[in-house]
Amino acid sequence: MSERMGEMLKIFSDWLTPIGEKDRDEVHRDGDWHESFHCWFYKHKENRTAIYFQKRSGIKKDFPYLYDITAAGHIGLYESRIEGGLREIEEELGLKLREENIIYSGFHKEQLKMKTLNDKEICHIYLYPYNNELEFAINEEVTDVVEIDLEDFLSMISKNRQHLIATSVLSGDEITLLRHHFCPHDFNYYQHVVQAILNEREL
Repeated sequence: MSERMGEMLKIFSDWLTPIGEKDRDEVHRDGDWHESFHCWFYKHKENRTAIYFQKRSGIKKDFPYLYDITAAGHIGLYESRIEGGLREIEEELGLKLREENIIYSGFHKEQLKMKTLNDKEICHIYLYPYNNELEFAINEEVTDVVEIDLEDFLSMISKNRQHLIATSVLSGDEITLLRHHFCPHDFNYYQHVVQAILNEREL
């Protein structure tokens, strides 16, 4: 997720009613509900489905070096969900997509609490059927994009396997990843994402 200084966010009640605005750092300190945009790239192949993760760089304040959503970020106070989302995709991955390219699959309320971070997000989840003809141009906040077999990932988060093999889209290298290499989203969040991608395959 791209990080900008002095970023103002809209905050919400537990019932998702807008109740005001606040600086991003204060939102994360105080545990206010706020909106975020999550876009997962995927690809259906003949007999399998792939899902794509970005590797967060070491300059990230939260969860450096971990693998996370293909492109994601907070929705600024004065931008729409789509405006903020397409901006994040271009900033992080260098891809200029349009609203009609991405598929909305609902939202998930998630709380990540660690030390001074109390991140309570209303995660608006989008899908993008990735085309290999589009080349990533990552920024300094992203160090790699990897492709992972969706069934392998589901098996790992279900604790049926200890590791999986990811393939770098940028270099072609294979990388062995364990559960602790991924950002700590809750199981229900990942289940939402996986089911949404599988539903697209059935359409």
